[in-house]
Amino acid sequence: MELLYGIELFGIVVFAMAGAIEASRCRFDLFGVLVLAFVSALGGGTLRDLLLDVSPLAWIGDLTLAYVALVAGVATFVLIKFVRVPFRALLYADAIGLAAFTVSGTQAAIELAMPGLIAVMMGMASGIVGGIVRDILANEIPLIFRRDVYATAALVGAVWVYCSQLFNFHVELSILIGFGLICVIRFAAIRWHLSLPAFMNTTSYRKENHQGDL
Repeated sequence: MELLYGIELFGIVVFAMAGAIEASRCRFDLFGVLVLAFVSALGGGTLRDLLLDVSPLAWIGDLTLAYVALVAGVATFVLIKFVRVPFRALLYADAIGLAAFTVSGTQAAIELAMPGLIAVMMGMASGIVGGIVRDILANEIPLIFRRDVYATAALVGAVWVYCSQLFNFHVELSILIGFGLICVIRFAAIRWHLSLPAFMNTTSYRKENHQGDL
């Protein structure tokens, strides 16, 4: 499907840019930039293909995906030398990549006739894992573990794509709406710092941390 392939390429570009921006904030060299760009762009899709037993992996079967990730990483590395890119740009680029890979991962599972739960999980894994690996390599707390709505946006989009097609909704329109839905939710979370309710008491009850309380 040309639309799905185009969305995946777009997601690779923006996720690679997000990885390169994160690497530049950590003052990595060009090699470090390329590593973070590559894992950000292709990490989620790689895990999805491994779990779905797809062989060869998408970027091995189609090297265009790998080249696009590397070129986007290099281009961002050069751009950052001349333009100061704010941290918020990383958040918005990551949001677009999250949307692109969530819908493409969900659709890939649907086309393999996977059950709904698996399709949703594969969509979320495709969208989230690359960013997690990127942040871990950059020694940052992954965005998914911060308070802003993140995984919830991917969950909503993945559920929409699966359920809409379950009721014979037009496939391409289903994908586009799912993509837009994730972007809107994530952009709103970034703009207004939206978050899900947290535990009121977050005190750790490990004995070694609170000897006097136990």
